[in-house]
Amino acid sequence: MTGIHDVSVIGAGPAGLSAAYELKRIGLDPLVLEKTAAVGDVWRNHYDGVRLNTGRFFSQLPGNPFPRSAGGWPSRDEVVRVLETFPERGGFKVRTGINIEKVEYDRQRDTWAISSQDGETFESRAVVVATGCACTPVIPKWEGMETFPGEIIHSSKFKNAQTYAGKNVLVVGSGNSAAEIASRLAEYAKTVTLSVRTLPHILPKSVFGIPLAGIGVAIRPLPVAWVDGLLHGLRRLFIGDLTPYGLPFPASPVSQQFARSQVVPIVYDPFAEDIRAGRIRVVGQIKKIEGQTVHAFNSIEGKPNEYSEEAALNVDAIVAGTGFRTGLTKLIQVPGITTGDDRPVAQGDHDFPNAPRLYIIGHFVPLSGYLREIRLDAGRIATKIGKQLAARGAAGQANPHQSLQIAEE
Repeated sequence: MTGIHDVSVIGAGPAGLSAAYELKRIGLDPLVLEKTAAVGDVWRNHYDGVRLNTGRFFSQLPGNPFPRSAGGWPSRDEVVRVLETFPERGGFKVRTGINIEKVEYDRQRDTWAISSQDGETFESRAVVVATGCACTPVIPKWEGMETFPGEIIHSSKFKNAQTYAGKNVLVVGSGNSAAEIASRLAEYAKTVTLSVRTLPHILPKSVFGIPLAGIGVAIRPLPVAWVDGLLHGLRRLFIGDLTPYGLPFPASPVSQQFARSQVVPIVYDPFAEDIRAGRIRVVGQIKKIEGQTVHAFNSIEGKPNEYSEEAALNVDAIVAGTGFRTGLTKLIQVPGITTGDDRPVAQGDHDFPNAPRLYIIGHFVPLSGYLREIRLDAGRIATKIGKQLAARGAAGQANPHQSLQIAEE
């Protein structure tokens, strides 16, 4: 234990760094804890060639604009540069290599107890949880997967497509990562097959030079039905009908599908063309694996308990773009703060009962842009924490704007 801190930020990705920047700006001195070895490591380890889909203008973080030299769609290295220089420009420090495994509220002391995996503990009056929605990679337990002789990796471990030159690769998933990885593999692999369980929405990355995120900002105030209609029109106009290639229009509109799965539409431009050109074959979900043969439904409409024509695929490697769990249920020891599928019930600057001065940031991915949402939430959360700590001090406890400095480590 190192004394009581004003506010602790768990995670030093874009969300945590943005929150720390805003907290420092209003006069607080945040304790920032990051599990990786260096700030920016998560983005530093993304696959080669990845770029922001939201464009430079709609991806700004607090006090850290991307330079014009980053181009319209900043690269992985540009994002890393912004992240790794964040603490110096924000005037705060980050402790790396600290893997937090438990956050508990001490009602008697009215403080939060934060425990790390190696047994170190911290006490804080307020907490910002910024561990991200991509915390724990998930790979389904396919029948017979233990018999597969090749490599099975999660998309978060994928590095570059050249590694798979001349191989038959199966990509599983219907999100942006799965689509982009499949398209990148199509340039080098012998064959690329995409196994899809849920029909994805596919939208253009930009419209007449305007990033989709910009359109998302403009249409956000509109009624949901109008937004769904507009997005469906964009899909028809700029992407077209992919039904002959195994990807018909989803039955549910974008809003309903996102509410159910939290999966945003695919916006990687080369994907639709690769599907049309036959460089990516689409099949349904995996039924079972027998050695190097993967049995899948031949179409996405195939259901596990119904007879459906089957595709038998000869596969050398499997890349699972099958999503993540947040890990929040295990991390935050507050009953009911997450849903059954591990999503936060309250996020941004919204409070949750029995969790005073605890906020969760970086779990909402709107069409208007993930990083933009982080920037807005960070400012709101910092302002709210500042007011709450000031009120707490006025009630007879220490004033957070005076001498509550982080104890020497």
